[in-house]
Amino acid sequence: MDTVKGSPQYRSVVVRHEPGRRSKLIASLLAVAVAIALLSAWFGSYVVNQQLAAVEQERDELSIAWLEAQQALEASQQELANLSTGAEVDRQAVDDVRSVLKEQEQQIAVLNEEISFYKGLMAPTDRERGLSIRGWEVYPTNDPQRFHYKLLMQQLALKHRVLKGSVTVVIAGREGDIEKSINLADLSADVSATDLPLRFKYFQNIEGELELPAGFKPMRVDLVAKATAP
Repeated sequence: MDTVKGSPQYRSVVVRHEPGRRSKLIASLLAVAVAIALLSAWFGSYVVNQQLAAVEQERDELSIAWLEAQQALEASQQELANLSTGAEVDRQAVDDVRSVLKEQEQQIAVLNEEISFYKGLMAPTDRERGLSIRGWEVYPTNDPQRFHYKLLMQQLALKHRVLKGSVTVVIAGREGDIEKSINLADLSADVSATDLPLRFKYFQNIEGELELPAGFKPMRVDLVAKATAP
């Protein structure tokens, strides 16, 4: 078969001409892009809302836990205060009881002394007869140089009669390096004589205040009692 020679032969392709097709394609692509953007925005908003809800829930839970912890702390503090108050009340009660017991012991001691005193008055022994110095006591005051003194004289006898006599009270001590003795009359405005007069049937109580001179340190008290009758 012979080949026909001549000009080249081209294959023809028929294309439909649609003027609005490109615009439609661009619009479709834009619609798809907008849909994807909206979907992404919705999904992002959904995720953010979920995270926000979780954070809010966690916040609420933490708030409740904080309130519970605060209430527990207040309850603990109240319990501690109650325990402290109870312990303080217990200590105060113990101190009060001790104070009362101490006062009672002192009162019992005073009563025992008084009983012994009156027993001595009513039934003296053979060795305890006549004028007796029952006791000498000194108590401090607010002034460090002033003191309250109390001297108790008594008569021991089977048959008591009015006793007359005198008692001398001398405070002996040191003033610097010098030993010094001072009569009670020179220290107390309640005493007018060096020999205190005595006149009693059972006992006589002599008391008042004395003031020590500055620099004088007392060391002892010398008491001399004399009965003139009987």
